[in-house]
Amino acid sequence: MAEKYIVVAEKPSVARELRRFFRYMKIDALTTSTRGHIYNLDFPSDMGWGKVDPKELFERYDRIVYKVVDKKTYYNLKKLFRTERSRILVIATDNDSEGELIGYEILRIYEEVNGRPDKYYRMRFNSLDYKELRRAWLRKERSLNWRWVYKALFRTYFDLITGAAFTRILTYSVGRRGNPISWGSCQTPTLYFVVERERQRKAFKREKYYYIAVEVEKNGVRVTLTSQHFKKQREAEYLAKEIGEAGYITVTKYSKERFGERRPLPIATDYLLRDLTRIMKIDAAEILSIAEDLYSRGYISYPRTETDRYPDTFDHSQPYKAVAESEIGGLVVYTKGWPNPKPNPRQGRKDDKAHPPIYPVKPYPRDNSKHWTVWEYVARRYLANAYGDDAFGFKQSVEAVYGDVVFTGHGRYYAYEGFHKIFPYFRGKDNPLPEFQVGERLKVLNIEVRTGRTEPPPRLSEADLLKMMEDHGIGTDATRAMYPRIIVKRRYASKRGGRFTPSKLGMRFIEFLEEIDKRLVTPETRRYVEEMMRRIEEGELSMEQALEKSLEIYRSLFDKLVEHKEEIDGLAGEKG
Repeated sequence: MAEKYIVVAEKPSVARELRRFFRYMKIDALTTSTRGHIYNLDFPSDMGWGKVDPKELFERYDRIVYKVVDKKTYYNLKKLFRTERSRILVIATDNDSEGELIGYEILRIYEEVNGRPDKYYRMRFNSLDYKELRRAWLRKERSLNWRWVYKALFRTYFDLITGAAFTRILTYSVGRRGNPISWGSCQTPTLYFVVERERQRKAFKREKYYYIAVEVEKNGVRVTLTSQHFKKQREAEYLAKEIGEAGYITVTKYSKERFGERRPLPIATDYLLRDLTRIMKIDAAEILSIAEDLYSRGYISYPRTETDRYPDTFDHSQPYKAVAESEIGGLVVYTKGWPNPKPNPRQGRKDDKAHPPIYPVKPYPRDNSKHWTVWEYVARRYLANAYGDDAFGFKQSVEAVYGDVVFTGHGRYYAYEGFHKIFPYFRGKDNPLPEFQVGERLKVLNIEVRTGRTEPPPRLSEADLLKMMEDHGIGTDATRAMYPRIIVKRRYASKRGGRFTPSKLGMRFIEFLEEIDKRLVTPETRRYVEEMMRRIEEGELSMEQALEKSLEIYRSLFDKLVEHKEEIDGLAGEKG
C-alpha cells in the first residue's frame, strides 16, 4: 500500500507550490503550513515585569516555558493531526536553523496529539523548482537536524534571558515600564557603530585650504589639473598670477597602468542586502522580506545563505534558462563563449553547508515593482558571475609643474567592459585623459584659485552598517537586516538621506554603558555568543553548556550595571 503523507511547510505560499508538485508527481500528500513560529519562549507569569528581581532571570531560566503565539495555526494543526492519524508527517520548513526550530514546534504539536511518531520525515529544498523538489522528496531524512534545533533554541533562550534582564533593570531604574529602555546583545553593538561614527565626526576639525586649478588642452581635449593645497589664500593667488602670466606648465610625469575588475561572487544574503540597500534606497529588512516572497513564489532560491560558492555538482542549466527566457534575456549575448556559453563561476570561500548561493529559478514578469528590481539584481548577478568575463581598463596619471607648484590629474577608462555589460550597477565612470609626453609644455587656457575644506567621515549608510555587523560577527545572514530598523524604531537613531544619526538618547545610552564596562556595547562579547552557536552546530558543546558559558559573562556585566543603577535615572529625560 502506498504511503500517505501530511506535509507541513513554513509559509502558505510554499505550501501552495508543494501542493502543485505533489499533484504533478501523483503523491498522496495533504499539504498545509504554519505562518512562522507557533510558539514563543517566555518566563511564566509569576516571573513577569515587577514580580521578581531581574537578576533571578539568569538563575531561573529552567522555568522558561513555551507559549502559543499563533493559536490559529496551533489548533488547525492539532485538528489535522488528530483526524489524519494514518498519514506520515513530513516537515518541509525552511532549510536553516530557524526553520529547523519551527519543524521542532510542528513535531511537538504532533506528539501532543498522537505521541511520538514511529516514523516522520524532514524534506529539505533550496528552491521550489520541480527538479529540486523531486530531489528533495527522494532524499527525505528520517529526523530533524537536532544540532540546528539546539542552536536556534540557544539563541532564543539567550536573547530572552539577557534582553529581559538588562531591559528590566534599565527601565525600572528610571521608573518607565510603559516606555522601556531596551537593551539587546545584537541591537546595542549595532547602535554603538552608529554612535562611534558620530563621535569621529564631532572630533574631526574641518580645515579650510586653497588650491589652484588650471585648464589646459591636448589634442583638442580640455583637461583641468589641480595643485597641492595651500593654507594661505594670498600665497595661492600670488602663484596663480605668476603662472597665468607665464602661460604654461610643463609635464614631468605621465603614466598609464592596467587595472582589472573581477566579476562578482555568487550571492550570499549579506551581499544581496548591502548591494540592494544602495540600489533601491530602502532598508534591508524590507529587501529580505521581498526576497523571501520571491522564494516562496518560486522565482528565486532560498535567500538566507552564507554560501558564496557553488558545489561542483550544481546544475547551472535551470538558472541560465530562467534569465534567458526573462525580460532581460538579451543579456546572454554578453556571456563568455556565446552562443554556447559554459558556466565558469568565480567562486568565494564561504559555505554554510546548508544552501547554495542565491540564484534565479524562473522568470519574473517585468512590472517595475520592487519585486522586479530584486529579481533583476539576482538574475544579472548570477549571469555575470557564472557566465560573464572579468573587465579591465587603464588608470592614467599626469603631473605638471611650474616652479614649486605641482599640478596633477587622473583619469580612467574601460578597455573591455566584460561583466559590466550584464551587471552595470557599480560600474565606474569613464573619464579618460589624453596621452601626455614628459617635457611638453601645456598652454594655460584658464586659471583660478578655489577654496576647499577637509571633510569628516560620512555617517554610516545601511550598507556600511551591515558590512560592519558582518565583519564583527553581529547576528547572522538571516537576522542582521532587522537591527538597523530596530534602533530607529526604538528612537536610538534616525535615518535621513539613507544614513544613520544617533539620537540624544542613543548617544547617552552608549556613553553610560561604556562608563560601566565597554563590553556592554562593543561587538566582541556578542561575537563570543555567535561562536557558541557555531560550536553547538559542530557538536562541540551541548546547548546547556553553551548557555551557561555565555550567561556567565553577561551575568557579571549585569552585576556591574546594578552597581550603577542610581545613575541610570539620567537617561529618563532623554527617553522623554
